[in-house]
Amino acid sequence: MTNEHPWWGNLGGPVQRGIVTYSTSPYEQRAFAGVWRHGIFNVYRRTAAQAPYVGIPIVIGFLIYHFEKKRHDFLNSKAVHNNEYERVKL
Repeated sequence: MTNEHPWWGNLGGPVQRGIVTYSTSPYEQRAFAGVWRHGIFNVYRRTAAQAPYVGIPIVIGFLIYHFEKKRHDFLNSKAVHNNEYERVKL
């Protein structure tokens, strides 16, 4: 079988042996550089920027839940059943 289309590692160049090179990326050397100085304020800034988009629907959902729970409790209470009984009785 002929090698008409060489692929990586078999490109037909001279074989190199015994050459090993290691290096670390600058991002890996100091992955947490400035976490305490900049990170906490950055988290606060990003959270404050997203608060209106997240907070308003949460407040609206809580208000709907709160008022509907109160209405549900009232409709299942004795007071509403007594009022219904008085209304039918008249």
